[in-house]
Amino acid sequence: MTRLFAAEWSRLFGRRVTLVTLVLIGTLLALLTFGFTLTRSTPTPVEIELAKSSAASAGEIWDRNVDRCSKVQSGLENAEPGESFPRGCDYGPRPTPDSLLDYGFSFHRQWPSLYYTAAIVLAVAGFVLGASFVGVEWSSGGMATLLLWAPRRGAVLGAKLLAACAGVGLISVVYLGLWTAAFMAVAAGNGTVSQMTAGEFGSLLLTGVRVVVLALAGTTLGFSIASLGRHTSTALGVGVAYLMIYELGTLVLFSVVQTVDYSQKFRLSSYIAAWLTKRFTFEADAGHCRTGCVPEAAGFSGSWQQGGLVISVVVAIVVAAAFVAMRRRDAR
Repeated sequence: MTRLFAAEWSRLFGRRVTLVTLVLIGTLLALLTFGFTLTRSTPTPVEIELAKSSAASAGEIWDRNVDRCSKVQSGLENAEPGESFPRGCDYGPRPTPDSLLDYGFSFHRQWPSLYYTAAIVLAVAGFVLGASFVGVEWSSGGMATLLLWAPRRGAVLGAKLLAACAGVGLISVVYLGLWTAAFMAVAAGNGTVSQMTAGEFGSLLLTGVRVVVLALAGTTLGFSIASLGRHTSTALGVGVAYLMIYELGTLVLFSVVQTVDYSQKFRLSSYIAAWLTKRFTFEADAGHCRTGCVPEAAGFSGSWQQGGLVISVVVAIVVAAAFVAMRRRDAR
């Protein structure tokens, strides 16, 4: 198994598609960094003082709203007629001077969206690399040749999958490190990096871990689907079909028929969003449906634990199917 893994590891980084993928995601990082550099500007002392004053006033209002909501939802106080509160007293983050400053790039304010962008890039890259890594072996006949030398089908497929995941994991960690360093360098001119607390840096690291895990999940899905179809194009076709027909198709369908069905519950993208952002909430809009309406107060929300569980189950099912097919079908 060790020799198989070492051989597959070398083959992964010797493939042109891997090198092209690295160049593409590196180019994307360079372009984004350059773009944010153009929008960077340093706030003036007057703007900083005004932001501090506005944040203090907004913070007091935020505190009162959260306190009032908590008391009402816990039953300590009764709501006034016409008074409504967001689900879970979610008024968003407490206003800070940095969030109210109207200037260009701020790492402190914008790092979550930057990491979510990196997650999409790495998950797609992992899906393509995983699919092509095993798909080309099947389509070229290399898998049949390899099984003559190492007839243990499960071990061969497992070594390939492990090498693909380890390679993508390494690429993701290095890429996220460069991604963070690049944007922190852009923000350094604004002095915004120093405003992040230890807790916020901890949240950044945990988000980075979730991004890497998502990239590994994408790699595993691409690898397993391509192994089932024995061709790279199978995985790419399934991925595009799922996005275009199911994710976008159902969105268009439910918007046309105007019925609230919580279709988000049955979309993998909802749970990916919950995994990355730590929660996902969909509020029902009963005022725009004709039939089958749900109560106006109803809604659907998911936590990052729920998102991780759903993603894990989907990946596990597809991987199990790939290994079962590997054992049962001929190698040609």
